[in-house]
Amino acid sequence: MKYTRYDLKKEKGTKNFVLMIALVLIAAFIIGTVASKIIMDYYNVSEPTPASTQQTVKNNSNKSNNTVSNDKNNAASNTGNKKSSADGSQVKFVAVQGGIYKDKKNVAAEKNLLMQYGTPFEIQEDDKVRIFLGIYGDNTAKDIMASLTKQKVDNSNMDFTIKKTDVCNAEIIEIIDANLQVLNKLSQKDIQSIKTDQLKKWCSSLEGADKNSKNFIILKDLKENVSKLPSQLSKDKVEGNYIYIYNVLKKIK
Repeated sequence: MKYTRYDLKKEKGTKNFVLMIALVLIAAFIIGTVASKIIMDYYNVSEPTPASTQQTVKNNSNKSNNTVSNDKNNAASNTGNKKSSADGSQVKFVAVQGGIYKDKKNVAAEKNLLMQYGTPFEIQEDDKVRIFLGIYGDNTAKDIMASLTKQKVDNSNMDFTIKKTDVCNAEIIEIIDANLQVLNKLSQKDIQSIKTDQLKKWCSSLEGADKNSKNFIILKDLKENVSKLPSQLSKDKVEGNYIYIYNVLKKIK
């Protein structure tokens, strides 16, 4: 009969060594965790959570959305009086129309439909009512109309072209564009209000228009309208301001 010899001392020593390594690792982990906690508490640092990260993103978004436009804000903050350039070019503004109706029920139905895409407004013309989604720059209007068409929403366009024949017209274009930036931003579902202080400051800095210009009265009216805006323009004012800009565009010669 053969016998197998086991070295019990060696086996016991191996087990003790493994156990010791495990205890060292556990102790190191505990010490590291405690040290990390002490350091974070000392420097008042908290670990990021999905909720806090989400809130930070939301806050940053709100900060950027509550400004009119970086270009306009910088112009107001970094320059004094400003004279617009009359280079003879032309700028097109486009009113995106949903439809034109006589029946009030159809008017209400069309406005409800377009409310899914923005803040529509209505214009009374004789016995008919035009329903518009909004007024935009040429390129933006094309994108919006293409999107509406893709979603099988009937639409058409009404174009307003202004030439920069003089400083007066150039300033009118800039003020209308700035106003539309505010209104179009406010038409977004998640935006409830926008600050207008920088817009007012920038608008008041514009100068150099000839009082004899054929559209000078319109320019003066636009400036007065901006100066009377509340410091925080709310969403419920969008429709009325769209109507105002529409009527201004209709008057420009």
